[in-house]
Amino acid sequence: MLEKSVSQKNSIFLGIVFLLIAGIVLAAGFLWKNFIEYTGNSADLPEVFTGVTDQSPFQTTPSQPGERDEVIFTFVIPRGDLVQFMDMVQPRLKEIVEKTGKKAVIDISTDEVEVINKVERDQVDFGSLSTMGFVNFMNSKNIRCVLERYSDPPKTSIFVVRKNDTINSIADLKNRKIAFKSKYSLPGYLLPLAEIKANGFDPTGFFNQETFSENYSNSLLGLLNNEFDCIVISSNYLMEADPLKREQIKVIHESKALPGGVYIARKNRKMSFEQTITGNFMKLSETISASEMFSGMFKVKYPDLDTYQNIAQEFGHGK
Repeated sequence: MLEKSVSQKNSIFLGIVFLLIAGIVLAAGFLWKNFIEYTGNSADLPEVFTGVTDQSPFQTTPSQPGERDEVIFTFVIPRGDLVQFMDMVQPRLKEIVEKTGKKAVIDISTDEVEVINKVERDQVDFGSLSTMGFVNFMNSKNIRCVLERYSDPPKTSIFVVRKNDTINSIADLKNRKIAFKSKYSLPGYLLPLAEIKANGFDPTGFFNQETFSENYSNSLLGLLNNEFDCIVISSNYLMEADPLKREQIKVIHESKALPGGVYIARKNRKMSFEQTITGNFMKLSETISASEMFSGMFKVKYPDLDTYQNIAQEFGHGK
């Protein structure tokens, strides 16, 4: 009885397995018949392929800028500013692009070399570069400046300390802790070093500690939390900063005026929608408030390339 019972159970089990396999095969047949993609002419195919479409319903997105449904802008954004950047900049770009019949898309690059590479390879339409990012590569890469960002009043590099601190000049910064933005930033490092030299001091060994915060937000937060005695930031960033934070700081030194960053496109290609985009940027520039966060991305004018050539001679590394 026991052996018979086991045999019956095995038969039932094998039957269930057989039915499952048959069901899978049947389902695969339906999927094969109805969903397989075939790009050739199906007129001479066997009857089983009568439901097959002549062309795939999934079309590859055109890779050429003129054929894309999007206008793609690429930026390098500090990690801590990404969410605010997207919230503030995306609606503005949508407004700028909408009359072209296309969609504005933001692409994030890891650094400015990647921005340039994407522009050169037509992976994006416009790239955003800092002043030095453009200066260092404008003569060696296949890029051109289509718009220059600016501030009103003009952008400068400023040395900032806490309001109640006894520091009142560059001389008072001797053996203090300072935060710069990055080694490649014109207003956040290169020009401040030149200002220190112009005031008769050697920057080497002048400070007790030098920190590179990578963005002005981190610098300002560190200053207010007593991590640094002084920070170097751009004047347009200070204009956009929280008024409550501005009340807690003071400027002890300000540099000469600087040109802003730029928007670039590929040098040997003129896009059909480019004039519309740049024109809409200019229109928005006339209405946007200088105190609005990230307004510096939209205050633009036609570029003065001679100014950038002069900066290249003074600060550029010739790449």
